[in-house]
Amino acid sequence: MSRDVYEHESERDVASAAAAPTPSREAVVIKPLPTPEHPTRDASETREQGSGREDGRTNDRLREPVERYRLSPAEQQTLRDIGRFRAIHTADLQRYGYGNNARALTSDLRRLREEGLVKQHTLWNQDRKSTVVVLTKKGQRAVERDPQTGTGQKVYSGLAKRGEIAHDAAIYRMYQAESADIRARGGTVRRVVLDYELKRKVYSPLAKDRPRLKPEEYTKRQAEVAAEIGLEVVNGKIPLPDLRIEYETREGEMAKVDLELATEHYKASQVAEKASAGFVVHSEGGGGKPEDRDLISEILSL
Repeated sequence: MSRDVYEHESERDVASAAAAPTPSREAVVIKPLPTPEHPTRDASETREQGSGREDGRTNDRLREPVERYRLSPAEQQTLRDIGRFRAIHTADLQRYGYGNNARALTSDLRRLREEGLVKQHTLWNQDRKSTVVVLTKKGQRAVERDPQTGTGQKVYSGLAKRGEIAHDAAIYRMYQAESADIRARGGTVRRVVLDYELKRKVYSPLAKDRPRLKPEEYTKRQAEVAAEIGLEVVNGKIPLPDLRIEYETREGEMAKVDLELATEHYKASQVAEKASAGFVVHSEGGGGKPEDRDLISEILSL
């Protein structure tokens, strides 16, 4: 999802976007995202079978929440994950958080809904149905008070733009793929940062400085702001990743990786530009035009 910050945003056009440089082999890192499993409109849905738990989990309390809830460790982790990523497909929660145990997930989500901590929303893409879950304001306050959430971790509630729900919910799946690589190298994830947070850090200072600066001064200031948060200026704008993962390496050093989720609507020039900014690109599909699909295929093969 392109939410980048342009130097002269109103003057940009298709021609300038298409002029994005094709990155070198070393710069391009594109990873295929695991394919989600969505039931079709005619497919039978998983239904809860009884209300008892058979997984041996015990109830525990969140420490120092706004209100007190008796939640299992799995329920606590589910709340933290939803809060960090704003919206998550329930199919992804089932796969990554519950080991494909649909019954356990159904039971936990029902309980969290009853406590007023989460809400579920159904999405239809043609004949495919999916469900996303978000925190309520009440759930957001509980997670923010949870010591295990982590220092500096932003917590979200509710839906953002409806047109971006499906894309935003898939970011959790992208995170799971990348965090698995980090753990395999001996690293430990410390914090995740969505583009909403990065956008504020970029827009706020530039909005104040732009009216009083000459074009060449603004260009310099733009580069300074980008550098302050570990980003780059590419073709007169600051590309923003969909997700940043901050982690501790095996050696105890802090590091980060910026990720972009490329959908079937991405043009090859967009993929090339994101890669030029140093982002790891996870792909859900190819481009729209035949020439874009050909170029993306060429980039993917590097």
